[in-house]
Amino acid sequence: MLPGEPAAQREVLREAVGWLVEHVDQPQVLAARCAELGPVVAQLGVVPQRLDNLAVLFVDMLRANPPGVPVRRDQEEAWATTGRLVARWLADGAAAAAHEPVSWSAPVLAHERRGQVGAELRVRTYLPYPCLPGQLAVVESVLLPGRWRHCWAVPDPAAGNVGELHVVPHGIDPVGAALVERTAAGDVLRLRPVYGQPAADPMSARPLLVVAGRDAVAPVRALLGMLRATGDPRAVTVFWPAAVERDLYRLADVAAEGTVVIRGRFPAGHDEDWTGHDAFVADEPAAVAQVRARVVAAGVPEDHVRVAAG
Repeated sequence: MLPGEPAAQREVLREAVGWLVEHVDQPQVLAARCAELGPVVAQLGVVPQRLDNLAVLFVDMLRANPPGVPVRRDQEEAWATTGRLVARWLADGAAAAAHEPVSWSAPVLAHERRGQVGAELRVRTYLPYPCLPGQLAVVESVLLPGRWRHCWAVPDPAAGNVGELHVVPHGIDPVGAALVERTAAGDVLRLRPVYGQPAADPMSARPLLVVAGRDAVAPVRALLGMLRATGDPRAVTVFWPAAVERDLYRLADVAAEGTVVIRGRFPAGHDEDWTGHDAFVADEPAAVAQVRARVVAAGVPEDHVRVAAG
């Protein structure tokens, strides 16, 4: 479940074991944090029987670090007991997931304002947060507990469990306003499982039409980056009403060769035939239904159109 790069794995494990050592004499704290992780572990497909291996793994870790230092029997027994307790508390938390929504803790690593009303938040989850381009993260701000909002999510597989959340408040939007105006690096957000379909059907070979609103550059960048990284050969045409010409490079610099990026709203003319295409529409909630209708009217079958509103 940990990031693929060995250096990233070691860093996450070092932090986790360090936290465990600091809090092992506070079982109430340890139990509560394990219970929080339990539902996420279950969501990621780890069965309770696998958690029982933690006792063995903790002892193996003790013997290997540092190399050559003898380990006493009582130390082994202490670590094995700790492993069994952690496994039990994780399993208890996983069992509770049947009654409560799963959530990930996501510390904010960086917060950057975009334009006059938007912001990009770089966040980290210690366990993977499954998310594909086009899907929306469901986010709670610590400032407004119990209130959740959909946000554009930009996963970054190369960065391990680090990704971006892009927020542009619309209308009366207290959570969006809190994320943009009152959130800073060091704050901790909570994420629930993603909402919506991925932008592109991985089993399709049809050309792809992408129609994005001005504030929807985040999911489109994520989609184009994924298609290039996976070597997806399908033809892609993007309509995006960029404010200025240089904004187009925010898409072009991540797109595969041959991707057509058109600065403008869809449709640009009346002669295009989009029959035989898949489509992805990303826009603000008030506009996405109208844009979808225009895409269907241009020839894309309704069941080949995927939408996201953020």
